Amino acid sequence: MNKLVAFGLLFVLSGCSGPSSEEIKNSADACVKFYKEKRADGNYVEYRSHWMKNGRLVIAMAEKKFESDSSYREGLCLVDLKEGTIELPGLFNQGKWEK
Repeated sequence: MNKLVAFGLLFVLSGCSGPSSEEIKNSADACVKFYKEKRADGNYVEYRSHWMKNGRLVIAMAEKKFESDSSYREGLCLVDLKEGTIELPGLFNQGKWEK
């Protein structure tokens, strides 16, 4: 798994209420950037949705050849808000994190 310590992103957990909208936006931006660097091969990547699973914020992204394309390949990014890390699950581990 690719892993990156998200320097410069300060995450503060807000009890059981889940991540704040700012945490989600910052996490989505960091995931899109990281995914582009590691897997996108120059393709367009955009945030699609998010959910919590197994204590992690899961960010779903769409990878497309061009921004205007209607078809896409889904990519997932896992954010550990406590540790301030993000990672991209491998192909055989991705099913564990789907909704």
